[in-house]
Amino acid sequence: MIRSIITLGVLAGLMVASSAQACSVPVFRYALEQWRPDSFEVIVFHQGPLSDAQKELAAKVEPKNIDASYTANAWVRAVDLDAAPDAALVELWEQQETKTLPWMLVRSPAKFGKPLNVVSQEFNEENVTSLLDSPLRKKITDGILKGDSVVWVLLKSGDAAKDAAAEEIMRGELKRLQGELKLPEIDEQDIEDGFLSVNPDDLKLRFSMITVAKDDAQEQAFEQMLLTDEPDLRDPEFANEPMALPVFGRGRALYALIGKGINAETIEDAGRFLTGACQCTVKAQNPGVDILTSVDWDRLVVPTLEKDTILPALAGLSGFGKEDDGHSHSDDHSHAADHADAVTSSKEATDETSVAASTPQAGSATEMTEAPAVSVGKLAIYVVGGLALLVVGMSVVFAPKPS
Repeated sequence: MIRSIITLGVLAGLMVASSAQACSVPVFRYALEQWRPDSFEVIVFHQGPLSDAQKELAAKVEPKNIDASYTANAWVRAVDLDAAPDAALVELWEQQETKTLPWMLVRSPAKFGKPLNVVSQEFNEENVTSLLDSPLRKKITDGILKGDSVVWVLLKSGDAAKDAAAEEIMRGELKRLQGELKLPEIDEQDIEDGFLSVNPDDLKLRFSMITVAKDDAQEQAFEQMLLTDEPDLRDPEFANEPMALPVFGRGRALYALIGKGINAETIEDAGRFLTGACQCTVKAQNPGVDILTSVDWDRLVVPTLEKDTILPALAGLSGFGKEDDGHSHSDDHSHAADHADAVTSSKEATDETSVAASTPQAGSATEMTEAPAVSVGKLAIYVVGGLALLVVGMSVVFAPKPS
């Protein structure tokens, strides 16, 4: 009897918790407005003080806008090998199997228990530039800012037949889904709660697509970022298979479809999820990983919620000249480089499938303002409903039995 009461109470609590996180705004739009990109760690190994030119180069990894907020979702950890750094960092350096200094190791935001290595290369102007942005990443972010709900990325395998088959399926399915899928009806309460900054009637559904050649030198860093979406994407069994990843929000890749997994059913599942109501507003509890972009999202999108995690201040270049303490940074602060020119530039048609009217660009950016995750009224309804369910269950259990 008591176990039944406890079970009923737990179920009621779960219902309340689940409902409190639900939202009627489509996932792609909620992510664009509310989810700030996770940060990549750029470890710069060096011996002795960095030169002024090297410090300036490191500063490019952490560019700031006029409000002194970081614009690229990356931060620098300078490791002076002559300054007795932490043993874990020394081991990390030894794993690079190079004597070239300064050396740059880029690691993904921690998602699977520990960060994954993205790129490992000499710390120079060319490599830093290709790390921070690339032509296809610009095309993706431009598309999203101009109204694409999702930009699908096809990583080609190098096998012409497999790549052509995957591309044909993707283009056909995206066109079909754009005509068939419907956006959810927006709850007025969600608008009042600040979950959506645009008129719901102006919210449109549109998919586009780009392809990434296997040996595109300009996109090597971008490709490696996508391959950190799941810990096994670099396994040999997938090396010669095309991969499809939907990118949405502020540059977040959902998950990878691989080889024969690129089919009508899986594409539709991803499309329905991303254009459906956001059932969980907590970013960390949703699938996907962020890519490194240099976009001033907070200026180009109208954010309405405080980020869901309070994060430590960025160490950044203040670490130069100081011995690294060996502690990792887990920050989710917003970054971006001013993309106003890119946003207003003419839309490129190469390797892109555009499939309907766009969402209007979300006006001029405003400062991030706080808003409750759920309104008091809505939360009260959920709580009362859960308690009522509990009371009904208890009344059934303890009701007097007929003689």
